[in-house]
Amino acid sequence: MKIYNLGELPEKLYSEVGGKAKGLDELSRHGYTVPAGFVITDIDKLDEEAILTAFDSLGTAKVSVRSSASNEDQGAASNAGQYETYLFVDRAHLIESVQKCVASLNAARVKDYAKHFDLEKGRMNVVVQQMIDSEKAGVLFTASPSNGSAILIEAVSGQGENLVSGKVSAHRYEISRKYYRAISDDLLSEEEVRLLYETGKKIRASFNADMDLEWAIAGGKLYLLQMRPITTEIIDIEEFDRDDDISGHLFTKRNVGEMMPGAVTPLTLSTSAKAIDYGMRYMLALAGVYKDANEETPLRLISSISGHLFFDMNLLYAMHAKVGIANPQSMNLSIMGEYHDYPPVTAPYSNGVVRVINSVKFLKYVFSGHAAMGKLDRLIPRISFEGESYADLYASIDRNLALLDESLIYHYASSAYSGSATSTLYMMLDKYFPDKSEYQSFLSGLLSNIPGIESADILKRLQELAREIKSIEPRAASLKADELLSFIGKHPSVSEKYQDFLRVHGHRCIKEAELRNKPWREDEIPLMNYLSSIIGSPMNLTEKEERIDYRRKFSFVRNPLLKAASIIYAKKARQAVVDREYTKSRLIEIIDLFKTQYARLAALLVAAGLLPDADLIYFFTHDEIGRLIGGEASLVPVAVRRRKANAIQEGLSFDDTYIGKPVADVFDVEPGEGEISGVPVSNGRCEGIVRIVNCAQDANDLQKGEIMVARFTDIGWTPYYSIVSGLVTEIGSSLSHGAVVAREYGLPTIVNVKGATKVLKNGDHIVMDASRGRITKVA
Repeated sequence: MKIYNLGELPEKLYSEVGGKAKGLDELSRHGYTVPAGFVITDIDKLDEEAILTAFDSLGTAKVSVRSSASNEDQGAASNAGQYETYLFVDRAHLIESVQKCVASLNAARVKDYAKHFDLEKGRMNVVVQQMIDSEKAGVLFTASPSNGSAILIEAVSGQGENLVSGKVSAHRYEISRKYYRAISDDLLSEEEVRLLYETGKKIRASFNADMDLEWAIAGGKLYLLQMRPITTEIIDIEEFDRDDDISGHLFTKRNVGEMMPGAVTPLTLSTSAKAIDYGMRYMLALAGVYKDANEETPLRLISSISGHLFFDMNLLYAMHAKVGIANPQSMNLSIMGEYHDYPPVTAPYSNGVVRVINSVKFLKYVFSGHAAMGKLDRLIPRISFEGESYADLYASIDRNLALLDESLIYHYASSAYSGSATSTLYMMLDKYFPDKSEYQSFLSGLLSNIPGIESADILKRLQELAREIKSIEPRAASLKADELLSFIGKHPSVSEKYQDFLRVHGHRCIKEAELRNKPWREDEIPLMNYLSSIIGSPMNLTEKEERIDYRRKFSFVRNPLLKAASIIYAKKARQAVVDREYTKSRLIEIIDLFKTQYARLAALLVAAGLLPDADLIYFFTHDEIGRLIGGEASLVPVAVRRRKANAIQEGLSFDDTYIGKPVADVFDVEPGEGEISGVPVSNGRCEGIVRIVNCAQDANDLQKGEIMVARFTDIGWTPYYSIVSGLVTEIGSSLSHGAVVAREYGLPTIVNVKGATKVLKNGDHIVMDASRGRITKVA
């Protein structure tokens, strides 16, 4: 038998003394505060006198006695909790406690565990340490089991043994390693949480590995009681998040969250999302914020937070310092659809002459919005792909990505024109509407009944197709999706209309800017489900084309010049909606071209043995695909882990606006708290049963007259507008694509309803007043 003080173990014995002793010794060597103690090793026969002498040298009345088997905490399996631990042991009971630890090596549960993990029987060592009578204690994971990008702290009052044994529930504090956020409660102070957080980061850096630690706080001092490697697979859901200081930044999902809702894949992030970011950078460069579009780091204006996309409004607010006609509230109106408190503009202000010059440049860009339609039309034929080998095809895709970037310049020109016209009108008339919900209702009415909106044509064509089918087969609503598809193929008149629909809208789908999502022409079953819903419902929704009496509409404006300007901008805003929807459809058409080629590339890589399955291509970035082709096979397991991370990310729910780093699932309101509210974007009143829709399968369950409640509006949901009586979403604005279509078909719609999918439940009976933005539960 041998005894070593902690911090003095020979490193050559680390493989023999067990993970617990090894971890404590390493912590001591690195300068972390570990209770004084010693390790009993090479145990064949206990030298009781030597053990008691070592105990006396600690100068303490009570100790903890913990097993440290050689096969414990070694990485393949932790053996956590399999062996014995004894707390508050005095001198009289020390030898007995050590003997019990040694004997636990042969416990039945230990044998079963070893058999399950195919572990060899270990040798027992025992760690004896000064007992810390803790005021609070717990565990610290340098990588949270549920989010490998975060540090997880769990704490209880008193001894941590109550936590690790599962006897009590813990207070949990999960904080991203990239963005610290102050957090505290009635157990741990903010200072204590910060100390544990920083300790976790330091330990991760010290050992270049993720660790699971036990800790205790006594007398204001932090003690580390145990360290073991985390043996489970670590899934990093924040891999692509920014790592700069974003405290105080205003982030919003509005606009970009409507275009690319939910979690995006790494391939989409490095292509579609990067192009969106480029389009915004180009606009800011014209405004004088940057020297050119490449000065700002990509994917900062459009930021990924746990795979979900947000606008960093602070970077947009820099326009206020460079452009005389720009101000933060006009940007809030353009992007978020409402006034919003905003942080101070920190960008240095240009002088008056420069701001005027930048204003002229920016206005020229904004008023090129209508011409952008033709530019996009001419760009599409320039996109072409060549190559039969995977290397040649990848090179061809790579060359064409510059055209994807260019397409976003034109789309954002039309979007800026639309947003500017609407926000200018909003600010001109603001003083006439003390009640802002009434103002939102006025604007919604003004932007309704606009002829020529391309996205509204989706439902119109499907309704025409449904009428044709019902005229041939009155019982068509009872056909299953595959049967309905077969029926269409057998009837030339129906098939012609259907093929015409696919020719115009076959590139659309739910989450259509996500490269992983197949377009309707390739995945026709969801489209058949939509069509079946329309066939089975009364088809009384038709696109309205009513002329607006502008003078009557603006009769409340007494100033003749302001009235004339309001009418001009109202007309511009309406036309701009048409233009924006057109460029959005052309943009999706371009993204669809890349979808097709990436799918081809995936098939070639699978055939060559470079990918295990075609779906995995979406979990590489574009550049990484090039490296994979170049022989970097080690990227494959990385992509596999990302696919698992994406499944976790999809389950996260975010509010639409945050100051500082957005944090998922922070909304905490009990269902049934009476009236909730949001922003009215399509007027009307309805009453019905709630149906929560988070995916296509949920949408297939919609029944006639139900009220659809979803996180976002998406053009892919459009076919269901014919059967629901109302629409409620957590994010959106007056100019979001789903809202535009809802207005065209008179569907009462309220957006920006905080936590709608949590406050409301399937089966709830509600009344929607979409003129006031109010939702009331019916008892």
